Formats: sequence, structure tokens, C-alpha cells
Amino acid sequence: MTREEDGAYQIVADKKDLYEGSLLKIELHGKPIVLSMVNGKVYAIDAICSHEGGPLEEGTLDRYEIECPWHGSKFDVRTGEVKNPPADIPQVAYEVKSDNDKILIKEKPKSEGTQQQTSIKKEFPLYELTLLEKKKVLGTDIMSLKFSKQNSLEKSNENDEDVEEEDENKKLLSYTAGQYAYFDIGGVTNDPKGPIRHFTIASSPTENFILISTRIRDSPYKKRLALLEEMAKVKVRGPEGKFVLHDDHSKPAVFLSGGIGVTPFRSMIKDATDRHLPIKIIMFDSNRNEENILYKMEFDEWANTNKNLKIVYTVTDEDGSETLTSASSPSSSSDWIGQRGRIDKDMLNKYLSSDDIDRSVFYVCGPPAMLNAMKSILEKELQIRNERIKAEEFTGY
Repeated sequence: MTREEDGAYQIVADKKDLYEGSLLKIELHGKPIVLSMVNGKVYAIDAICSHEGGPLEEGTLDRYEIECPWHGSKFDVRTGEVKNPPADIPQVAYEVKSDNDKILIKEKPKSEGTQQQTSIKKEFPLYELTLLEKKKVLGTDIMSLKFSKQNSLEKSNENDEDVEEEDENKKLLSYTAGQYAYFDIGGVTNDPKGPIRHFTIASSPTENFILISTRIRDSPYKKRLALLEEMAKVKVRGPEGKFVLHDDHSKPAVFLSGGIGVTPFRSMIKDATDRHLPIKIIMFDSNRNEENILYKMEFDEWANTNKNLKIVYTVTDEDGSETLTSASSPSSSSDWIGQRGRIDKDMLNKYLSSDDIDRSVFYVCGPPAMLNAMKSILEKELQIRNERIKAEEFTGY
């Protein structure tokens, strides 16, 4: 559409293009903006999510809150204010008016969000890490990458800024088990989800390397990640996240893992084992088949040395046939002797005592469907209060 000047405003759309509760992407001087209509009034904020660049116009609108389709961040369409994490930075909001059948936007934003954006950058400094090793997990699409823990950014040490930056570098070294960081691997173009991804740091703070594991998908970012050569440099910003072990070690921890969602649990278990934390940990690790059980050799080794650790493995489709739904379903085509089927109430009751159920903090990590199913079992079937449930979603992007 040809845009016309109207003083400080510019025509960007026809009112007929927007209806109550809908979202419409337009551009102002090449900048993507999403329009919404609530109670007959039109609002405008930047269309690119401040978290990781998600397309807000493809999200959902619930009254005045727009939800990003990628990671669930929510923003107030009236002000751009963050209403739900993981986003920390507000969206830029614009003044809107109507003239007959036209929608006009004021060229200068009414909110920039620059002050908060600056503080976020200071809170999460930039590091440059070196790729030491990458390993494809046989029989799966999973790849693990191990990076140096030492920042390799050059510093002159000639002024206070360099000293301050060097102090900030210690933040990555002192991350808490279960947190994640943002990885900019460079050379990523035309990825609809942007050139940066965040990954859980699967290594423990007690280890001398940074480990991530991910499924390699057919996207520009993942293809580039799979082609990284040893000694390649990547830029990392972080750590971030509150999916960490609770402080009261008298309360047991129950980990419910689905597939690649096991990565934060590796960090927590290794950390608890190395530091001899007096906390009981029971992990239920669900995967499609035995080959997809990530870190199994390490988990088994740690379970042998940590008397407070118990791990229950279950496979849902061991022989490649249809997914099994019962924890006790038999299969004659495999040597697997562990549990079968998805984690359910019966499986939890089999391995958890009544005291475990009554006192534990439950951690759930996996794909969206698994998260929803686990939360339903915990809240509705086992009557676990919401404050004893922590959840983190892995979308598999």
C-alpha cells in the first residue's frame, strides 16, 4: 500500500484490514509493526519480539496481551510492557489514530524501551568461547558440543572498562546449574527464527567446560551449528533462567524429563553429586527408545556414587512401532528391561513414596505436550500444589 504523509503521522493500513481481536503486520519505514484492535481501538507495537525475534503477528491476542508464538513472552499492546517472560525488554509502542477508513501511526514511537535494554546488556555480558569438541549421538539427531569455559575475548587491561569487563566474565563461570545462555555462532542468514538461539548449559558449574546438547533440525541455524569446526569461536551471552534447584535440601527433588529436556537435569545432578548436597533426587527420564537416552552412562555412574540419586528410565517406542501408552506394556522385539510407556500416575506412585509425593519439589522439562500432560497429572491426579511445580519448555527448534 502507498503510504501518505499526514503531519507527524503516516497512513499504514485500511480499517477494513483489521477487525476485533485480530493482528496485522505492517511496515513503517521498513520497520515491522503489528497492529491489534481491542474494543474498537487500534494499538501498534514492534512486531519483532524483543526476546529472540519471534513474529508477534503470528501470535495470539487475549484482550490487551499479545503472546509470542515462539517462547510465550507476553506484551501489553497499549504500552509494549512485558507481561510474561522470558522477554525482559519491552516492545516499542506507537501512537495510533484513525481518519475515516485509514489507520495512521505517529512516526516517532511513544516508548523506546532503551533504558531497560541498556541495563539488560550490562546484566548479561558477552563472552567468546572456543569449540573444543562436538559429538553426534549415534542413532539419533542429537549433537553435543563442548566449549571452553574461559572467555577468549582480547582485553587490553589498560582502562577501567577492561577491568570491569574482566570481572563480568566471572559471571559465566559462576552460573547456577540449570540456567541457559544465548549462543551467536555467526554466519547464520535467512533463518526465520533469527541468528541466535538459547541453550541450557548442560554442564555443571563444577566442570571445566561448557556443554550444550540439541537436536539438529533442517534450519539455517542448526545446519550452521552442525558444521562448526573445532576451535571455532562463538559469542555467548548469559547466564539466565530460574529453573534451578531449590535451596531447602530437606525437600526431595523429582525430575520429570522428556527427550532433550534432560539437559538442565544433567547440570543439576552433576552439581549435586560433586558438591555432595544432602538432597534426595529421583529422575524419571522418558525417551522414544534406548538410543535416545542422553547422558545415560554418566547418569548411571553418578547414581552408583550418589546414594541420594535414583533414576527411572522409560521408553515409549523401543521397537519403532506405535508409541506405547502404558508403563507396563510388553515388547518381545527388544532387550530393554527398563520401564515402558509415558510417565503417568501409576509410574510415579510405583517409585515415589507418599512422603516423596507430599514433600517434593517437582521439576518438569520437555516438549510442550509433555509439559502439559505432566502438569495435569501432578495438579489434578496427585493434588500437587502449583508452588511445588517448576516447568521449562523445550520447543525443539
